Amino acid sequence: MQQLQIDSHQVHLWHLYVPEQDDDATCEEKGMALLAPEERERHGRFHFARDRRRYLMTRGLIRSLLSCYAPIAPQDWQFENNAYGRPRIANALPQAQRLRFNISHSASLIVAALTVEREVGVDVEHTARAAPLEIAENFFSAREAKELQQLPVGLQPSRFWDLWTLKESYIKARGMGLSLPLDRFSFSFDDANRVAIDFEDGLEDSAARWQFWQLQPDNAHAVALCLERTQSQDVQILCRKATPLLASFGEFQGTVTRRSAGS
Repeated sequence: MQQLQIDSHQVHLWHLYVPEQDDDATCEEKGMALLAPEERERHGRFHFARDRRRYLMTRGLIRSLLSCYAPIAPQDWQFENNAYGRPRIANALPQAQRLRFNISHSASLIVAALTVEREVGVDVEHTARAAPLEIAENFFSAREAKELQQLPVGLQPSRFWDLWTLKESYIKARGMGLSLPLDRFSFSFDDANRVAIDFEDGLEDSAARWQFWQLQPDNAHAVALCLERTQSQDVQILCRKATPLLASFGEFQGTVTRRSAGS
């Protein structure tokens, strides 16, 4: 496995497109060999072939990726879940303990974010489908829902996906999932393509702790990235496109559409 270097000021954002069909039995066999017994069991519980393929590619991707940054074989990575179900690396090797990762997938695209020694969250959504605008009042803050309704109808789907991906990236970076109520924190946008977060009392967090980016890898997907701030504010996002089991990979330019101030 080729070894890659990642600096403390970098985020490596990996993209893997899920094929409609995959007739490569050898690739599937190699992927299954990387999985832990509980992962194989979960793989077998998916009813549809496409869901099994996406799960296999997701687990194979994160195991193969991590082996690019620490000398551990893909099948030897160990994970444990926190109290909210978020997986974290359990291998004792110091190089492994430095790594932080988060992964998200839509129907056709898997995105994995890797960094070191600070929390990270990522979300990808397939924006070519209809935005479920009717759920905004239940999952967005009152201010966000009101501002969404005030937009012209044609702009509402884009704003919905902006808010949804940002919220998902934040709760994933916190490692607490939906135990954090989505309507208790808000995102706002200005004319300079900057995004900001603020919290209601009692949520026990600070806007200064986090920075955000929104990216568009293609015309059908939106990605949001949340990263914990450190003393070094200079962050480089390196976008890479992978193939299954990292048979090959290369860099590409993901378009940053919006970011938080100071990012």
